[in-house]
Amino acid sequence: MDVLFIGDIHGRDDWKDIAYEALPKFYKIVFLGDYVDSFDISGVEILHNLKEIIEFKKKYSDKVTLLYGNHDFAYINNYSNISGYKINMYQEYKKIFRDNHDLFKIAWGYTNPYSKKYTLATHAGLTRTYYNNYILTKLKDPESKLYKLIDGNIEGFELHDFLNFLKDNEILWKIGSVRGGVGTPGPLWADHRELLHDPYPYINQVFGHTASGTVCVTQLGDYFVAKVDGYPRGEKTANIIISL
Repeated sequence: MDVLFIGDIHGRDDWKDIAYEALPKFYKIVFLGDYVDSFDISGVEILHNLKEIIEFKKKYSDKVTLLYGNHDFAYINNYSNISGYKINMYQEYKKIFRDNHDLFKIAWGYTNPYSKKYTLATHAGLTRTYYNNYILTKLKDPESKLYKLIDGNIEGFELHDFLNFLKDNEILWKIGSVRGGVGTPGPLWADHRELLHDPYPYINQVFGHTASGTVCVTQLGDYFVAKVDGYPRGEKTANIIISL
């Protein structure tokens, strides 16, 4: 099963050539988030492009997954300390994300029925420490919202389900030291180096978030982590095809 993962958009519209060509060929198309904010593209152009991405999702809803990135999450939840933030577009961006909230997810996951290997896609990746500190503790706490949502049935769900249950939770906004924060980085903010140092074990991971203009796949034993970065200013959007 082939899946196309499209890295950080940041207002670029070349995703259309990539995605429309991929539609008849691939099982899924997964956008890895960060549709807004750019140093080169105007806020109005970015908004128009975001609307086109949303319409693409609506038209091909079963085949297309849109993940939130940290830039997108920032406008929804009133965070402004991000690069390229466009204060003049704040209301428009927030409204379109709010109005289409159900179309976006934090995570996508797939378990191969033959190999039983699980692949998780998020904007920035999931570390073992973040899972232990912020997800596992809630799964063990009968008073937590997450525990109540799943009725204590951990076995009935996978990692992407847990992350998507937390879609509106501020614990997603955790920034590690590599990105200038403190503590444990979350799936919207983890850095590639933090993922390699502390990956959630025994799964494949695909993520974007680092605009260095590269696609990098690192093998960790029988599993991999794949970094699909949005390209820097003026270049093309990165993408990768992975057979799962």
